Amino acid sequence: MMSPASPEFVDFSANGVRFVHAGLFDLDGVFREKRLPADLATRYLAEGWSFIDALPYWGPADDLRGDRAWRSETCALDQHSVRPYPFEADASLVIADYTGPSRTLSPRAILATQIERAADMGLIAVGASEFEFIVLAESAASVVRKRHEGLETYGQENRCWSGYFPATAAELLAEYDAMLAAGGIPLHHWCSELGPGCLEAALPPRPLLRAADDAALFKLFTKAFFTQRELTASFMAQLTDAHPGLGGHPIVSLTDLAGVPLLADPERATGLSPTGEAFVAGLLHGMPDLMAMFAGTVNAYRRYAPGNWAPRTATWGRDNYTCGVRVVTTPAAEARIEFRLPGADMNPHLAFAMFLGAGLHGVETGLALPPETHDIGRTLVHEAIGPLPRTLLEAAERFAASSLSRRLFGDAFVDHYAASRIAEDEAMRRHVAAFERERYLFHV
Repeated sequence: MMSPASPEFVDFSANGVRFVHAGLFDLDGVFREKRLPADLATRYLAEGWSFIDALPYWGPADDLRGDRAWRSETCALDQHSVRPYPFEADASLVIADYTGPSRTLSPRAILATQIERAADMGLIAVGASEFEFIVLAESAASVVRKRHEGLETYGQENRCWSGYFPATAAELLAEYDAMLAAGGIPLHHWCSELGPGCLEAALPPRPLLRAADDAALFKLFTKAFFTQRELTASFMAQLTDAHPGLGGHPIVSLTDLAGVPLLADPERATGLSPTGEAFVAGLLHGMPDLMAMFAGTVNAYRRYAPGNWAPRTATWGRDNYTCGVRVVTTPAAEARIEFRLPGADMNPHLAFAMFLGAGLHGVETGLALPPETHDIGRTLVHEAIGPLPRTLLEAAERFAASSLSRRLFGDAFVDHYAASRIAEDEAMRRHVAAFERERYLFHV
């Protein structure tokens, strides 16, 4: 345990903080927290904390995937995760994680293990994210009152890369930008995206664990900001059939331990170094078995339907937005890999863990890079890789049966996560939508 004598020890009260929002991320990337007085948070930072061990089994509707004798389990507050809390004066936020048996089931711990694995290979991973989201002209209460049907979209004048909507919504968006900065998430940029109410925000590069934390908290902070203003921000991969699919793209670059970029080599035909080629190959070959980690909801697979911009296969291309993996190799110092298959509903810690873990597997085994896709890559299937799963159930069953997933993430996590995704699929299949009655009621 860290003692108060440690030179890095954080004393919240001494820094003018009155309350600390301390919490853990669950399997779906939701931050589950408790608001603590600063002196108590300082004590827990030094001595350890505890949280009920039910979080790995918690569902998005506060349903439990299974039952057992729930108990408190030891946790540690990560002092390196401390940041200002943007919705309360004199408050901070800190992220915790289990230190007992549930650690093997924790998405953030799974990512931390892959980051340690990279360091053991002499590699440092830096990450960033881009998110598309839709703002609805509905309060949370009105969404429920309307039973989630017939929802009105905010900013009907908006179009992709519009100069009009940023002008009409300038005051609101300036407040939004300031709130994110106050929460330790300055934006690289934001812009209008495809159609009414649709925005895209790009987060700047950070050390990978911080980048994943930023991405998960970005979604929380964004939803809270718009809810406060009687609006609703949606990160569903496919909100309705009338809205565009929404991407949540993790981006990774690699350096050596001295910070020298490693991905690009302008002298090679691919523009990638041997390390870069093997990393991209690992990501591509890992997608079919590991898809449940970056597309973990039933709704995620609706975004892969024809008509959306989203890629649907394991392809790569230099600066090719129709590929599952977009590689940017110039300038070499800023070379990066953008993973374009995940939707805005992704759990950032799991998506980055899959991204890094599969890429490192490619480097370790020297996987050969499939041919580059120079044309439209949205539906191209490489024979050596094959098609990707088309449903959450298929993805979860493939994940459970995969020797690669078990090698990278361990049996305990694979069994638990696969079971949670199968339970999510079962919950959704028990629900019959109005569209199904419209399509079948009079005809079957």
